[in-house]
Amino acid sequence: MAGYLIARSWTFRLAPLFMHKPLLAGVLIWTCISCGDEQPDNAHLLAKVGAVEITAADLRTFEANLKTATMRLQHRDNLQTLIDREVLLLAANERGLQRDEEVLAELAKRETKALADAMLRRNVAAKVAVTEDDVEKAYARSGWGEKVTTMEIFVPNREKARQVQALLAQGEDFAEVGRQFAADLYYGVHTGEMRQVAYSPFDGPRDLAQAVFALPVGGVTEPLPLHGGFVIAKVAERRRAELVEIEDGIREALGDEQQKQLRESYLRHLKWDLETVFDAEGMDIVVNVLQGPVRYADLDETQRQRPVYAFEGLQMDVAEVLEAVRPSGRLWPEATADAVNEKLSESHFPTRIMAHDARRKGLDKTEAFARSHELALGNLMLMKLREQILAEVPAPTEDELRAFYEEHKHRFRSPPHAQLEEILLETPSEARQIAAQIAAGAEWSELARAHSQRRNAEDGLLYVSESQAPFLGEAWMNAVMNAELHQLQGPLQTRGGYSIFRVIERYPEIYHGLELERVRNAVERDVRERAEREFFNSYLRDLRQKYVEQIDVYEEHLRYLDDELVQN
Repeated sequence: MAGYLIARSWTFRLAPLFMHKPLLAGVLIWTCISCGDEQPDNAHLLAKVGAVEITAADLRTFEANLKTATMRLQHRDNLQTLIDREVLLLAANERGLQRDEEVLAELAKRETKALADAMLRRNVAAKVAVTEDDVEKAYARSGWGEKVTTMEIFVPNREKARQVQALLAQGEDFAEVGRQFAADLYYGVHTGEMRQVAYSPFDGPRDLAQAVFALPVGGVTEPLPLHGGFVIAKVAERRRAELVEIEDGIREALGDEQQKQLRESYLRHLKWDLETVFDAEGMDIVVNVLQGPVRYADLDETQRQRPVYAFEGLQMDVAEVLEAVRPSGRLWPEATADAVNEKLSESHFPTRIMAHDARRKGLDKTEAFARSHELALGNLMLMKLREQILAEVPAPTEDELRAFYEEHKHRFRSPPHAQLEEILLETPSEARQIAAQIAAGAEWSELARAHSQRRNAEDGLLYVSESQAPFLGEAWMNAVMNAELHQLQGPLQTRGGYSIFRVIERYPEIYHGLELERVRNAVERDVRERAEREFFNSYLRDLRQKYVEQIDVYEEHLRYLDDELVQN
């Protein structure tokens, strides 16, 4: 399994850190004891790295956070991951990272966030209760029992979004505009492939789901921000969803709403209980710095430490508020006291006062918190160690970039597409009749306007790409991509009825090269990540050799993992 050595949060959830399965075996000395049937007294002990013991309980805690049952059953590999974590911590301690200023500053932030989260769980999450009756009532409300299916064009920037908007406003076919502009959501390169997405009212992204639910079938949204670019969505279908399809989503949405109300109530009480005081003069300094008339560098220490909020002996001063609302240091010309307060209320201010509430109630003095603190420090030390090690990785060469691109060029491909005339009929007999009229010389566009069920094809003219096969039908798409040009085809059964068509032109697939900035950036990122993974794994192998005398593994004790006495 992949190694999980660094937690991205305060809690003991370990995140991937560049290890591949072949590295998990060997290097260490495996100590086998107690080969008989009798369980040894120290069966709970699985390994020691220096003075640190790794127990069955540690392994169980770790495995409980893994995604799949298969991963949770790979006890030896999972134990190796925990061993490697301790080996890396030995190296981090040798570098003095436990005293690193950046590590300690981040640790303080995470401590505050963890304490605030604990109070949210106690005062908010623990009080949420969504009943079956609540779910059924929500389902009965207008809109909650619906699903909307969309076709979506993703573009990487605002200028492309404006171009898409302009063409659609001129009456251009949505599918054809998608073929011209749709880009890959991850790489941002042109593919001509639209996405089909099904939304429930409570799905995310919230702005996008709300926009499509406000439209009728055929309606098109404004460009909406998504993944660093913009998406333009067309409503293709609205349908009634059965309760069984969406009850989990409804329950989650109702729970979120309850949490929001409980959180607001808790925070109102907390502000009153802490006797929170607002300092208007401190806020004026903040606003003047944000708007630009006053430079932060020109503030003296007294002004920087001027309180904006004070509560129960603590305060949020000018420096802290400025960092919270504008960490980049950029100007905010439209800043006002109300706007600053709104920004603070999103996260920073609630987190600060909830963490303070946790401390006055002694949560930071508990054994569980001390253990979490220790783990969080270790996680941050490992992140810093990784940063230092990977700084030594050389930049990829042009030859490496080109070799990687050639190996993976299919990822930067726009699929083949075709232009065709098509008429979609409800029954095969209707299709045969229309086909006979066309063969006799009837005008295709007139017949299409009068009879076709394909409403998104003006005068029967259609542009399709292989990526649309799931929406238009695999067999039909295969026929289109292989039909002789200008020859009448069909009737062919497909989604929505029976199709007759003739292909006017076919266009081959296109590969986007390294000269395109987004392709080059994507290739550079992937090559760099591969090099970093290999470099770090090599570093870890060396560490295992370096500390081999400090590592003892009791592999035989893994056989007792399922024993209740060992688990407890």
